[in-house]
Amino acid sequence: MGCCNKLCGLKAGIGAGIAVAVLGIILIPVGNNIIRETVTKELVIEPGTTAWDNWVSADAPVYRQFWLFDVQNPQDVVENGSKPKLVEKGPYTYKTRYLPKENITANPEHYTISFLLPAGAIFEPSMSVGSEEDSVTSLNLAVAVSG
Repeated sequence: MGCCNKLCGLKAGIGAGIAVAVLGIILIPVGNNIIRETVTKELVIEPGTTAWDNWVSADAPVYRQFWLFDVQNPQDVVENGSKPKLVEKGPYTYKTRYLPKENITANPEHYTISFLLPAGAIFEPSMSVGSEEDSVTSLNLAVAVSG
């Protein structure tokens, strides 16, 4: 005969529910272990991992922008104590952190990495208003405040 009454369907449903619950109880810890191992393997910064390659030489450029205030009446300020007339100049944009890290030393015992980050900046005229040769007269704030 087949499974035509309510009791038979109920038994089949309970059996399937128990099977799914047992399978879930077994697979959740296994899945968590697989995820934990993969994350640990790929995200730890050590030679041979994707994280290491991305960390050693960042592909994304970093830019720094500067705005300067040019004093238009420096003689009046110095000789007469006049209020300075200021004109904002900029931005002057420099690309920084374009060099890869140097002297990278991993210390697995302490889970540390030491390195040198070379400093450098390249002027980016396409992202700047003006050039590096612009003349700017600025105030010496230490003298202005004390005097």
